[in-house]
Amino acid sequence: MRWLKRAILVGNIVMFACFLLILDAQGAALIKPGAWEYKDLIAILLSVVSLIVTFIGFIVAVAAIWGYQTLRSMAEKLAIETSKTGSEVYLSSESFKHQVDAAITVAMEARARDAVQDVLGTSILGANAAPEHQARDEEWRD
Repeated sequence: MRWLKRAILVGNIVMFACFLLILDAQGAALIKPGAWEYKDLIAILLSVVSLIVTFIGFIVAVAAIWGYQTLRSMAEKLAIETSKTGSEVYLSSESFKHQVDAAITVAMEARARDAVQDVLGTSILGANAAPEHQARDEEWRD
């Protein structure tokens, strides 16, 4: 990591030196004494500041995307580990076994009750088959 910092520092110094050489060869002759005003300097400084702010914004955006992806992957791994350990603990607990046994007992009782009702339903007459519930053609009397 230390070599990277040194390489960036050397690169910046070399680029600055190249910039000064290009400015000396190309642009220095264009600048005449007294040709610059404060508004020219302010315009250049504002342009530089806007470039710096843009660069910082780009770095922040890249860092935010990278950080979001890192947090998301870490959260997924943690959620998977937690759900595995939590489900293993819950499935091996006594309360879960009691709940499963109770659900099986209720289901078996319901099936037995339905089977008995089906057998008895065919052998017992329904309430609407009784003679007093059948419709007659008699007139109504008070």
